[in-house]
Amino acid sequence: MKDKIVLITGANSGIGKETTRALAKKGATIIIACRNLEKAEPICEMIQTESKNPNIEVMKLDLASLKSVRNFTQEFSARYQKLNVLIKR
Repeated sequence: MKDKIVLITGANSGIGKETTRALAKKGATIIIACRNLEKAEPICEMIQTESKNPNIEVMKLDLASLKSVRNFTQEFSARYQKLNVLIKR
C-alpha cells in the first residue's frame, strides 16, 4: 500500500477504524473523512503512533450535505493528485 492514497469515511469507530489501522501499518497515506473532527483527531493520532505512519490525516466531510461534499472535494484536490482507494463505511 506504499504510495497509495486511501480515503475512508466513518473511520473514527468500528470497522472503519480497524481498516484504517490495518492500512496504516501497510504504509498507505490515509484520509479519514468524517463529520466530527473532535472525535476523529484522537483516533488519527492514536493510529499514527501505533503504526508509526505519519501519513494519516482527518478531513471534514458530511455526506448528507452537498456543500460539505463540494468543500471536501476542492480541499482534497488541492492536496492530492489522485485517489487510489475509496472505502465508504
